[in-house]
Amino acid sequence: MHGAQEELERASLFYQALGQEEGQACLLVLEKLQRFAGGSVKRCRDQNLEEAFQLLTGVSKALWEQDRDAMCPLVCCVVACQMEASSSSSSFCRLEKIIAKLAEGNESLVSKQVDEFMDGLTKDNEPLSPRTLQTGSGNGVLFFGSPVCIFIEESTLGRCYWKNNLMPLLRCIAATFEFILEDLRARKEDWHYLTVKICLQLFKWMPKDILPLAWDGTDHADILQRILGFLVQTMMEKVTGKDTRLLAGTAVSMLVNTAPEPQQGARAVLSLYHLLNGSGSSIGQRTDGIMDTYKEECQFGMLRVVPSAGSPDGLERLVLTRGLLSCCKKEILTCQMDDPKQGCLLLDVLFPAILDLLEEPTDCYYYCFQVFSLWLQSIRESLDEIWKVKESRVLADNSSLLQKLVQFLWNSAESLVEGISDFIRSSFQLLLEIYSRECDHFGAPERPLYEELLRRIILMPWQARSRYFALISVLPYLGPRKVLDLYADLPRHLLHCLSTNHLCPVASDVYKTFLQLQRKAWTEGQGLVPEDKLAQMWAHCWLPTLSDALTSPDTFLQSNASNYLLVWTMRIFPASLALLAKSFSGMHTPQLRAWVTLLNIHKTLSGALPADTETLERLTSCLFSKEDNIRLAALGLLCSSPRTNQALLETEVHLLKEFLPLNLNCDSSSFRQLLQASVKKALVRMRDSSIVVLRQKAASNKKQTSSLMGKNQEITLVQAVYFIEWLLQLCMSSLTSGANYQRKKTSLLLLAAIMETCTDTWSPERKKGQPPRNMVALLNWARSKGCWNFFSRSNTLTLLSCLQDNTNEIRELASKLLVCYFPSHFLESIVASLFERAQEAMSSPRVQEVEAGTVLMKTILQKLDGCTLKQLLPEVAEEPTERCQCLCFLEHLLGVLQDHFAVACQNVLQAARTKPIHGVLSALRRCLLEVPEVQASMQRAQWAQHWQMFLCCLVKTARDIGSFLLGVLQGKQASNVEQQAAAPSFADMGNAIGSLIQLGKDLGSQGEEEDSVLLSEEHSLILTCCWVSVKEIGLLLGGLAEKVLPLEPLDGCESLLTLQVVNLAAETFQDILLKCRHWGAVEGCSIGFTKFCTTLLRHPDQELQVIPETMLTQGLAFLRSPRNSSITRRAAGFPMLFLCIVVGEDPAKSRPLLAHCIQTLLALASEPLPHNWDQTVDLPQVSAVHVLQTLVRGSGLGTALQKYITSMVMLLLKALNSPSWAMRNAAIQLFGALTVRLLGQKRTRDEGPSQEGLSSEALFSSYPQLRSILLGELASAADASVSEGIQRGKLRLYPSLYAILTFLAKLQPSANTLNSDSICFLEPLIQLSANPIYAVRVMAARALMPLVPLTEYGKILLQLASCLPQPEDALSHNMLHGCLLQIQALLTQALHVNCLSPEALLPIACRMEDCIWLLTDRQQCPLVRTAYLQAISLLVGSCSQSFAQQVWEIVSCDLADSKLTETQSISSVQVGLATFYQHAVHFLCHEATRLRCPERVGQLHWFLQKGNVDVQGAILTWMIEEEQKLSLDLRKDLQLILLENLEVMLKGKTDCVLLKLYLEAFVHLCGDPSFQNGHFPQMPLGAGCREILVSMVERGHLSPELLGLALCVVAFLLTLNSEDYSLWNQWGTLVERFSKDFSSEVLRMSAAKSLKIAGRDLIQRAQDLSSSALRGMALRLIDAGIGLLQDEDREVRHEAAIFASLVVVPPQDGCIWLQTNKALLGLLHLLQEKFGSLPEAFATLVHHLPTINLSSALTELEAKGAVSLYKEDEPNVYAEPGILSQMLLPFLLQLHNRASSSPELWEGIQSWLKVTGPEIFSSLKHCREWWSQGSNTSLHLKALVCPKVHIAIATLLVKATLVRHTLESMEERKVPSVEGILFTCQELRCEVMAVQKLLKEHGMTPPVPTEMEQELTGGRNLVIMEA
Repeated sequence: MHGAQEELERASLFYQALGQEEGQACLLVLEKLQRFAGGSVKRCRDQNLEEAFQLLTGVSKALWEQDRDAMCPLVCCVVACQMEASSSSSSFCRLEKIIAKLAEGNESLVSKQVDEFMDGLTKDNEPLSPRTLQTGSGNGVLFFGSPVCIFIEESTLGRCYWKNNLMPLLRCIAATFEFILEDLRARKEDWHYLTVKICLQLFKWMPKDILPLAWDGTDHADILQRILGFLVQTMMEKVTGKDTRLLAGTAVSMLVNTAPEPQQGARAVLSLYHLLNGSGSSIGQRTDGIMDTYKEECQFGMLRVVPSAGSPDGLERLVLTRGLLSCCKKEILTCQMDDPKQGCLLLDVLFPAILDLLEEPTDCYYYCFQVFSLWLQSIRESLDEIWKVKESRVLADNSSLLQKLVQFLWNSAESLVEGISDFIRSSFQLLLEIYSRECDHFGAPERPLYEELLRRIILMPWQARSRYFALISVLPYLGPRKVLDLYADLPRHLLHCLSTNHLCPVASDVYKTFLQLQRKAWTEGQGLVPEDKLAQMWAHCWLPTLSDALTSPDTFLQSNASNYLLVWTMRIFPASLALLAKSFSGMHTPQLRAWVTLLNIHKTLSGALPADTETLERLTSCLFSKEDNIRLAALGLLCSSPRTNQALLETEVHLLKEFLPLNLNCDSSSFRQLLQASVKKALVRMRDSSIVVLRQKAASNKKQTSSLMGKNQEITLVQAVYFIEWLLQLCMSSLTSGANYQRKKTSLLLLAAIMETCTDTWSPERKKGQPPRNMVALLNWARSKGCWNFFSRSNTLTLLSCLQDNTNEIRELASKLLVCYFPSHFLESIVASLFERAQEAMSSPRVQEVEAGTVLMKTILQKLDGCTLKQLLPEVAEEPTERCQCLCFLEHLLGVLQDHFAVACQNVLQAARTKPIHGVLSALRRCLLEVPEVQASMQRAQWAQHWQMFLCCLVKTARDIGSFLLGVLQGKQASNVEQQAAAPSFADMGNAIGSLIQLGKDLGSQGEEEDSVLLSEEHSLILTCCWVSVKEIGLLLGGLAEKVLPLEPLDGCESLLTLQVVNLAAETFQDILLKCRHWGAVEGCSIGFTKFCTTLLRHPDQELQVIPETMLTQGLAFLRSPRNSSITRRAAGFPMLFLCIVVGEDPAKSRPLLAHCIQTLLALASEPLPHNWDQTVDLPQVSAVHVLQTLVRGSGLGTALQKYITSMVMLLLKALNSPSWAMRNAAIQLFGALTVRLLGQKRTRDEGPSQEGLSSEALFSSYPQLRSILLGELASAADASVSEGIQRGKLRLYPSLYAILTFLAKLQPSANTLNSDSICFLEPLIQLSANPIYAVRVMAARALMPLVPLTEYGKILLQLASCLPQPEDALSHNMLHGCLLQIQALLTQALHVNCLSPEALLPIACRMEDCIWLLTDRQQCPLVRTAYLQAISLLVGSCSQSFAQQVWEIVSCDLADSKLTETQSISSVQVGLATFYQHAVHFLCHEATRLRCPERVGQLHWFLQKGNVDVQGAILTWMIEEEQKLSLDLRKDLQLILLENLEVMLKGKTDCVLLKLYLEAFVHLCGDPSFQNGHFPQMPLGAGCREILVSMVERGHLSPELLGLALCVVAFLLTLNSEDYSLWNQWGTLVERFSKDFSSEVLRMSAAKSLKIAGRDLIQRAQDLSSSALRGMALRLIDAGIGLLQDEDREVRHEAAIFASLVVVPPQDGCIWLQTNKALLGLLHLLQEKFGSLPEAFATLVHHLPTINLSSALTELEAKGAVSLYKEDEPNVYAEPGILSQMLLPFLLQLHNRASSSPELWEGIQSWLKVTGPEIFSSLKHCREWWSQGSNTSLHLKALVCPKVHIAIATLLVKATLVRHTLESMEERKVPSVEGILFTCQELRCEVMAVQKLLKEHGMTPPVPTEMEQELTGGRNLVIMEA
């Protein structure tokens, strides 16, 4: 802001020279203005202006006494600032307040200064700012155009100036329009928009000045006529931006408002519509000849507009209609036209225009519906005027207008266009409000529309989102009571919605509306109704629903019910809290979850946590629950508070300290995020309450008072500070490389919360969350206590170790913390080693290490200063001139890149192994594009030339590298890489890489090559280097274009990226996308290319704009050209070339490139195939279809493709009939993409319709031609199905049929009555039931379902059932089967949506009963029998009891005979027989369940014993699938059946598949831990069952799944009063073996489940009996449980946690399953308390300590060898041996303390000491010496990220602590020292403390607390006690 700065400097000198008191006051104001002018953060700038205004207000009286000359400089400064703040409305308005203050009493002076500044903005008859237009500077446009607009709109003095200079301004505007519109393709869009905006502001704010020019024909009217013509041309030009055209429509409408009479304005609007529509317009026809009386030109008052030779596209009518409805006066819209037959504009002109817009395919559907909504608003606001004109109802019942509006709303409600749903809801409400007002006005007694809407709502499927908008709208008119009476399923449907995320908001709105209306109905006219009574009335309607939702096992439903329903319930009916709490008083998981949610509401209302013991115990149980959502809810309860300065209670702090360490390694991402949010609330409370205490303490010190309350507040302060310090240390100690990803991620999130809350770092980009003003005082107090040293060396090194982590999220979080909060420069002692480490990682072949090195490089650059740069790059210090630090750093990286490239040119294999290119490319990309200082330095003139040279060199190098790598993969040299345009095949690439490997190896190793089907590591090295480098090149070039090209060229300098360089980048992109097959590289390059094209297409420079267009033209030409290889098959990048270009177009404009591209592709794909086409070569037609498919799948095009959908459907239907397989394959892929585009992505896995799709009415109203296309194809296929060829046994294929049926089947069911859109499809679909292809018959049944309206289901079902033949009738099996399939499909849907009453089902059931022969042996086709049985199964509740019995008997006989069928020859086996058996079994099982008949259950038992394999398998499958739905009695019966048959199954020759099903059903039914053994009578189980199963598992010859199931069954059998302890021992051994990390996941899961089933029983027996063998077995089970609780699979850990919960907390009314870590602690406590006296107890815990030797780990770290591409995975990535060692230490020490009373235990400890003790001291000494070496900084940094080193150190410290305690005990007991231990316990203690202190200094935060820390903790507690 140079102009304002100069004025401010001049004014400062003036007032300094003035030297008076007033001058000093003005200097203070100027200081604020200078800060405003030099600032970059908007909030800071606005704050400075507010402070300047306050200062000016305080000194204004003194200023008035000065002369005008003394005030003039200050006024000039303010006006100059205002001129340059025109791009910020808030700043401009604040400056306007200052000007208004200055103008008080000095208006002429201020006005004069404003006029002087405004005079320079325009020159008469010249375009506004022609210089800016010529240079094409977007920023300059804003500078010159925006002041005029904003001064007219916001400035009183500015408006006065332009009123006085109106004609010169109009002439300038006309000249500007003329300049812009002479070449619309020059992309002057911003300037065009601002010029239109100036017109709008003039017409809005100066109507009286415009009126004579437009309507009276005064002098100079020709200027306004030219402007109007330009505005109309702007509206009609399709190449103009959409926003500009919309604004032009508003401006013209605002000009209409200046009409002196409404009729004049209306005539002008009619004339405009005539001009826009032209002759033959539909609007002209639909308005009964209104337009016919007008001529070609438009008569607008006294102005005439001649049609321009523009390029209209239909949007012009939308633009004008929207403008009229949004701002035109309602007097004009509703006035009576000159001819009474013409009516008014609103009804007779605008509405037909809107209908035309909505019926035409367009990509502006959002704006079309916005116009419709605006029309309804205008109708509502103008009803009184309309009634005067029409003298009748606008929306009369049965009127065509009302029917059109309602039908249009229903059709549009299902649109997938974003933003439409808001208009749908408001439009329903507006429509019903208009209808209601009209009924009231005209006294209509009946209002049938309401009930009609409700009936349609009820008939629609619950998944339809639109039904809820209509329901909310109709509710106030029908009342909640009537709606609930008529719509009894509403509560159930609302719960369905709450389990579906996208339906939650509307369900919440429905519920809220119900509650508000119910409260209003219950309290209106009733006086003061008690809240308890209201709550009881609410409970009668909604308590069961809300209770079911809050206790549901569905986590989505539970969470959404608490977030939506519960909140509104408590707000509207507060007394419902007690009723709900009573419902959730149990201890089961769902009740606890709901109870915690309620407690949160209670705390929000009362502000305090209930302190009673029962509540605290229950809350503690919730904090350690297995369920994540229960723990989070309980944590939120602890941390939240109505006031942020409410201190945490001591109980809350204690629970937090207990909770947080156990939840750091949770593997749920959402849990971690919510954990951070909750802890941050607690931290804010602690911070704010502490600041309040300090403030009060300072106030009391001034008053020299002290009180008991002050001491209590001091305790609060100390508690808060020490808790945050404790949390800081916890986070830092959890960031070691020995911790798993989950712990590190959670710790970094908590650390970020600490930094955001408890530091004084100000973040300009954040609107909230800035540190409070008194934060410094709190920081000083905390540091005075030795706390909150956030930025210590140790913490810095710990975060630096996170920068080298293998996961991207950890690295990015750590980098953000270092950059945002830590000091601006790194420590000098580590920066050189850090840079070395970054270079080493950057040169690694492993991608993860490369990414770590890249983040390190970027962070070093962000922390760079001059001294550091000279230290890292000595060559910089030798340069004579000062250089840009960022540029020097990047030039060094570019030099490294060129060096690596040179190595690759010599030996690709060596480069890929030791100097890969992709690492340096990635570092350059991130440093260039993600460091703000780099972009800031690019905008400095003194370095512009250097930056230009650097970027040119970089792009050229990237181009050379890309060409070289692509040539490498083609087996060619870089010089002739251009010879081949298409991507090489994978075989070609393999051969090329093989040659390079041979060249790179020594000659002597060639004979050692082995032929392998796997890729060698060398092959993978080269592939990785090539593909990742190509991907990085694409991302780099695209990011450069996006960041650099928009920068304003500095004075006298070219753009930093010249045209030549940009063309070079474009060629690089083109090469990569044409020659690359790797999808990862294509994807990365596509991201960059999209940015590249987007930037170029929106750049003001025409030479840059034309580059993507040229590339598109070349691509289309290349697509048509003949070739000998494939370019589009299987993830080649060619189609992405087109997608990236067209996505880059401005969506606000007409997208000419997209139109040209799609039209060319459609034309090419429609061309006939040549006669000599080759199946092995891509045809141009096939390639065109593939590109179209890519465009349709592209998410960036949105609704822009809508107008081309019909053409593409026609194309794919034609292509499906092509003789070329490749063409058909491409068409199928295009079909899939179009289906998703039209109907939305499927959200469910089932085969039914998508939950978020379209009905047939909505689809065909949006795409009218699609209906006739699909219907024509369907009718042709149906005719083919019943043609003569079929009857003669010939099969005629119709390739497009299945695709059409699949598409129709995905539609949403229709809710209204039969209409022409759906009825015409029914006949061909029913005909297709006779198709000879099975899959077609199935899909035809599914397609019929959504096309039959719900109201017609009964009629169509009865019609289909009547078509079923009798035995004597001639029949077609295909037709019969198809008819039954259609009956079944319709019945399934009808019962699902409950749209058929019992009365409607009865005749259908009777007709089906008459065809019982279809189930008997007379019908020999199993498929027909199956279909009939499926249909009957759905109707069995409506059939007679005798018929159900008859079906049972028929099915039973068939199943009884199935054993005989199984023994027959293969030739007699029928297709579909096994399926029939399966459905027959399911029918019998469901009937047995429904009738609860013991005899029928017994018959199932017989089938399980005697039936064939298919029958037995079907019964077992049903048991597994329906287990959760079984009643308790039936469950017991089935368990007994399984037990009785177990021995037979095990001893017989049972098929393995059947045995697996049997055991799986056994485990499902009997494996529940809540199952009581007493349910079983004393029955003689086969003695060999347990032995057979144990033997089976021990042999291990079967599959892991079968072995695991057998182990679980053994566990259950052992619990049935088994006293055979040898079997218990064998089972325990198997559990131990399967629980190891090297076992498969299935076996580990079986071990956990087996423990859950029988572990508690054995451990309980061991505690009750004194058997040492039993106690030893129990100890082994606990040991296995400890291992399984650290398993990497979450489900395994949960099963093991249930086992631990059962043995730690025996179930009573309901056992709370413990969280994994709490369960682990529980097992350790159980081991120590109940089994700690066993000799094996100490060894059991010690063997969990890792065995990694520290010296070996450090030696391995120091060894420098070749880095391989792949790193060996850990067997358990979740396990944390170092953390476990820390957790085990207290329990080991407790066992050690018990050893004094247990000689056997003491003997075990001494044995361990003899083995471990001697090496402890030497290891500690070696550790101290290694870390004391000052020259090993680089190795120290490397050690920070070595998990082995961390684990070895943690284990060493644990062992050292244990050895020290053992030595102390020996000294106290005077026991002789152990041989080999040559140190005392005191020496060991000192050594441990020295090592821990040294490690902490180097960032190796010890996981084991030192004595110093324990003493510090004790000291803190003492401070708290003293306070």
